[in-house]
Amino acid sequence: MNVSLSKAQFFLLLFIIQTGVVYIAFQTPLIINSQNSAWLIFIVASVIHYGLLLLFERYYRYFYLNVFFRWVYQIYWLLLTAALIAYMGYVLASWVLPQTPEWVVVVMIVALSLYANLVRPETVINIGVMLIPIILLFVIFLMLAVPDLTWSNLFPIEWNNTKQIMEGLIHSTYAYFGIEMYLIYRPFLKQDLQVKGKPLLLYQLVIFMFYFISVLFTQMFFALEEIKLIPEPITYILKSQEVTFVKRLDIFFVYIWLSWSIVTVMIFGLSFRVLYLSKKRKHPKWSIFIYHLLLAILPLFVMQFQRIELVKNSLHYVLFVFTFLLPLVIICWNKWRGKSVS
Repeated sequence: MNVSLSKAQFFLLLFIIQTGVVYIAFQTPLIINSQNSAWLIFIVASVIHYGLLLLFERYYRYFYLNVFFRWVYQIYWLLLTAALIAYMGYVLASWVLPQTPEWVVVVMIVALSLYANLVRPETVINIGVMLIPIILLFVIFLMLAVPDLTWSNLFPIEWNNTKQIMEGLIHSTYAYFGIEMYLIYRPFLKQDLQVKGKPLLLYQLVIFMFYFISVLFTQMFFALEEIKLIPEPITYILKSQEVTFVKRLDIFFVYIWLSWSIVTVMIFGLSFRVLYLSKKRKHPKWSIFIYHLLLAILPLFVMQFQRIELVKNSLHYVLFVFTFLLPLVIICWNKWRGKSVS
């Protein structure tokens, strides 16, 4: 498939993948498992994430996917996207659309993704530009909560509990899931462009600060016992803020989050398209249609509170395998065999 990315497009694509859907909720499992040390453990997780980015930049040419691994990732993205759509539908039903049938929300999300993926790939790539101002609003309006923060909630830090540290690091993968997309889209970057050095460091600092502020504010706004009862802490923080231009700030931002998350779903669809069409296929549009038909059906089996909770409590292990472990195994295997992306 003919796609050529600039550095700005590449990093924006990666940013939306890594922050969409999970941004309003990943703080809860991280803090529950890390307690007061969550903010410090997240810093460590971010250093590991940056190390992986450096590693992927150096060896991305060896992320060659044979037929088997192409299908493994396509099925993984299908199931992951279905889980994300189910969670999106659950959040909308909880906050703004309690009377709307679940299938209507799912069809709306999938239809938008289908439309975007049936046209030129550049449509999905460039649509994220419109999200930049509204994503920044999240950070700006979070600052309204500063007077309500309790700084002592960040202490004491416990750094001698190995199990707690490991659980915190693993749950931090929610914030950085989708890092394997770096390896998928890096070969599409224009040949004369380099991302190592300052551009890669700048990207890491931006995504780190974006997430780190949300972790700090969640820890300082809620007591540890409260966190266990707050599934979407960022939305609750916004709900508590009073502004003159809108009655409920949280609902306003839920719709922004929805737009942001739909673009994430579109990019996962584009990633399926990139891998599937890496070989010449007959009737490619039918394949994209079937992929989205499955996306419209699968979330309906998950969109219940108990099942959503089950997915949330186990997904981090799946992310660890497909986001970190499997890419490293594939890179090492192909490097040993001398096989690389052309």
